[in-house]
Amino acid sequence: MLLSAPELLKEESRSVVVRAQVRGGPVPVVILKHFRDDLVCGLDDQAGAEFLTRRGLELGPRFLAGDVDARLFVLEDLGRGRSLEELLRGEDARAATGGLIATARLAGQLHARTLGTQSEYELIRQALPPRHQRVRVENARFLLEHEGRLLRWLAAVGAQAAPGLHEDLEAVARTLADPGPFLAFTHGDLAPGNVLFTPSGPRLLDFEYAGMRHALYDALMWLVTVPLPDELVARADITYRITLSAQCEAAQVDSAWTRARATVALARTVNLFQWLHPRVLEEDREWAPGLSERAALLHHLARCRSLLAPVEGFPGLARTLETLEARLRERWNVPPFVWPALREME
Repeated sequence: MLLSAPELLKEESRSVVVRAQVRGGPVPVVILKHFRDDLVCGLDDQAGAEFLTRRGLELGPRFLAGDVDARLFVLEDLGRGRSLEELLRGEDARAATGGLIATARLAGQLHARTLGTQSEYELIRQALPPRHQRVRVENARFLLEHEGRLLRWLAAVGAQAAPGLHEDLEAVARTLADPGPFLAFTHGDLAPGNVLFTPSGPRLLDFEYAGMRHALYDALMWLVTVPLPDELVARADITYRITLSAQCEAAQVDSAWTRARATVALARTVNLFQWLHPRVLEEDREWAPGLSERAALLHHLARCRSLLAPVEGFPGLARTLETLEARLRERWNVPPFVWPALREME
């Protein structure tokens, strides 16, 4: 098999991605991924693609081969297409809306079809240079070990933590570490730029943060992370829930569903305050293209508050975040972010 006509697609500190034509091989075009600096992310990416391929799930690019020593693996090329982010930044509201709903359905299919497969995934991942800790345990530990970063924000705005904050964080961390019936294989970075619409349908790209964790971790994309109209969030949520419910009985129970959404939303909102430094109080910077750090923080707080409303529990954490939100809104008057394709829906 000979490769020709290489095309550089991405060159970052973490990885290099090249498309190449194949002479005499089983597929006409392949994608080569070389992970340079972050071995864990590179191996998680490779393991995720190999896992889906072995299970026959055509939800991402098909894994073809890998060489750990070379830090290189090969994928089938999905062809050219538009990402969900490109649809949202376009002018076609119908295409953008349909793209988001299709993404929610795709995530539901991914999770429904990988419930209870943690042993199979671990066999693939640990056959590579093994991970010393499961990704869901890493997520839980980060939440607890960096509680001080949330307290730093409270001090910076002259607020105090509500009683029970630490206990609520521990409860959220326990669920992250042990999601029970919601444990599934997750993409881990379900951003609009990582969903590609191909002639065969939507496909997921880049599994660098993939692993077995709470299924709704991926649903955070529309629930919390990406600013979207409430109507569209509701449509994505019900589409995802219906798809996941085909295999997950817990997703059929309203109380379990609302608590699961609130739990992952709390974790992600606290994480954002752990990732960002209070210097944002003095200087706003870009968090994602077109979205500032201040806008992201306020959006996360508002969405988290909405998802917590129907849930009993987490009173200390809920009151702490409500106080933080009130103090930040006193300081900031940030216009909400609106995707170009969805302006008429706002």
